[in-house]
Amino acid sequence: MATSRPRPVSARFGQFEVDFSCNELRNDGARVPVQEKPLHLLRLLLESEGKVVSREQLRDALWPADTFVDFEHGVNVAIRKLRQALNDSPDSPKFIETIPKLGYRFIVPVEWIRDTGHTERLHVVVPMVRPHPGSEEPVLRPPEPLWRKRRATIVVAACMVVTVLLFPWVWSRVERIWRLNELRQLTVVPLTTLPGRIWSPSFSPDGNQIAFVWHNEDLVPSTDLYVKEIGNDTSLRLTHGANGVYTVRPAWSPDGKNIAFCRWAPSPTESGIFLISPLGGPERKISSTTCAEEFGHILSWSVDGKQLAFLHHPAASTSEDAIGLFLLSLSSSTETQVKTNCNTVQTPAFSPRGDYLAWACDDNLSSVPIYLQRLSDGKVTELMRSMQGVGGLAWSGDGRRIVFSTGFTGGDLWEVALARPNQPDKLPFGHDAEDLAISLRGRRLAYKQTHRNVNIWRVDLANPQAPAQKIVASSREQAAPDYSPDGTRIAFQSNRSGNSEVWVSDSDGSNPMQLSSFGAMTTGTPRWSPDGKWIAFDSRVGGEANIYLVDPHGGVPKKLDVDVRGNSVPSWSHDGKWIYFVNGEDTRQPSIWKVPSGGGHAIQLAKHQGRVPLESPDGRCVYFSHDGQLWQVNTDGAEEQTVEGFPSLGVDGWSPWRQGIYFFGGENGKSEIRFFDLNSKKVRTILVMDKFPSNWNGGLPVSPDGRWLLFTQVDDLSSDIMLVENWH
Repeated sequence: MATSRPRPVSARFGQFEVDFSCNELRNDGARVPVQEKPLHLLRLLLESEGKVVSREQLRDALWPADTFVDFEHGVNVAIRKLRQALNDSPDSPKFIETIPKLGYRFIVPVEWIRDTGHTERLHVVVPMVRPHPGSEEPVLRPPEPLWRKRRATIVVAACMVVTVLLFPWVWSRVERIWRLNELRQLTVVPLTTLPGRIWSPSFSPDGNQIAFVWHNEDLVPSTDLYVKEIGNDTSLRLTHGANGVYTVRPAWSPDGKNIAFCRWAPSPTESGIFLISPLGGPERKISSTTCAEEFGHILSWSVDGKQLAFLHHPAASTSEDAIGLFLLSLSSSTETQVKTNCNTVQTPAFSPRGDYLAWACDDNLSSVPIYLQRLSDGKVTELMRSMQGVGGLAWSGDGRRIVFSTGFTGGDLWEVALARPNQPDKLPFGHDAEDLAISLRGRRLAYKQTHRNVNIWRVDLANPQAPAQKIVASSREQAAPDYSPDGTRIAFQSNRSGNSEVWVSDSDGSNPMQLSSFGAMTTGTPRWSPDGKWIAFDSRVGGEANIYLVDPHGGVPKKLDVDVRGNSVPSWSHDGKWIYFVNGEDTRQPSIWKVPSGGGHAIQLAKHQGRVPLESPDGRCVYFSHDGQLWQVNTDGAEEQTVEGFPSLGVDGWSPWRQGIYFFGGENGKSEIRFFDLNSKKVRTILVMDKFPSNWNGGLPVSPDGRWLLFTQVDDLSSDIMLVENWH
């Protein structure tokens, strides 16, 4: 009967000995600290008996097939740590030789100590001849005492238990620290420096070209698609739309032959999804469906190029906020809606391996999840939730991580690994970022970086012909101004400190002081109480909208206790007894409520959805906006109706004053501040603005003496595509 070969217990080479029974490496008898993976790698090299061990063999032996790990990085780390333990050098190796493009091999003789398996547990010494061991007679060793073997067994078992328990925790943190160190070595440079606004970058499959959308109203009235080669400042214009035609969101096909894009136009026949060659030429419409978007990309190709994911308002939905995810078959032109369990889908993206489809769900703007659908069986899982929104999303080239930007109009860059759900890491670069793109083979990351400068201006109502004055300004954004009851101070929101917070200043904009320091996605809409003792405002800190009160001279804000959740956009009644607010805005179901100014039980005022509640000067009704119209409801909830004769609202910026309402309007591409007389139903122009108001401005407050009116204006809006090289 054939006898089995004794199994190895330890091995000696040079001044080193490795004991596999307790996973210890010794140098001349002194224990050398070494982790489990490098030690396992050493055993593989020793047992190869001088033969080359490929990187693939190391990868398969060190990590199970279903493990989400960056194998290339992991092997490099294990080899480096093993060499450090052996005091070895890759340039002048004493033990481990690197075979370029193949793997590694052990280059010194190895003396094996083996267990015979007999009752006495005798050991034999088997010498190894470099590079291939010969067969030699074993050298016997005297048996070890039984008590020593039992103690060794207990120690080995304890080592194994501790290793199994601690390894995932330790390795995860080591890997994240190593990854952060890699990211800190990367630099960000501008890829485009064109005037105006640039957005929607999309890399060619080889990563050497990039498509983008450019609009500069001073040069070209339309929004068009361009392509440029990385490293070349010359751009090729692919589309030539007319004024009012809006070309957006390009997506390069996997074979590089086409670029898909969406177009909105006044004529339905000109709207839809199109393909165009990156070399230029005629466009080809592949769908008459009009794309829908709020944030981020809206098109994504499947890896095989047979399907195109896109966003569209579902025909069966009555909600204007509903955005569904659809798949367009390029062969049959059929469009199929993906079951997402979301009312508002954003940023769809196929993984580069073709195994997942990812998207963000914006049903609750204070808590936005990223979902993954496994394409093999359709199973949907939640990868993570962002309390500050998701404005852009892209896959890493190996398909093991997702990079995303926070905020909806520009924020920080983050990444989350599929192997570590709900553990996102902030990248050490990127700000005001959105519209992400990653090249699969070019090791490049691109994103749009926006510069938006919004300031608070005032107009002299006693002399409307006089030029407007900029009074509250910074290099960033200011909005939602409100005069104090005595007219000496202004409350406003600003992100000049890095996050949107509540500030106060003198009425001329001097002596600004920050009142809140929440660091949340959105904090603002400050409103003075009639006695001037409090400022009410809202914040999404903690992932939920709430109303807070703060002393205008400084202090700690306190949350208003209300028996309904998700409250924002507060304003006061003229007698100071009530605070009006919007409930459910983050879930896209805003409604108008009121609560006693000290908190407590809230009462719904209007049945229709609505935003921005403001009480009329006589205190009899509350105005609010809904679907571009101005509504009113009595303070007891009766007589809910539209304001008779009032024009359509362009943006939510308006304020009641005495017998009328100031609001934003515009014609022929110009924005105006207008006044609607509630008695005569007539409109007159107060000011023709040089530029445009921001989408959220908070209103048009008038000073208590009726002399001044405040408004916000976008003084500068530009964007560039930023590039990160050597990304992986």
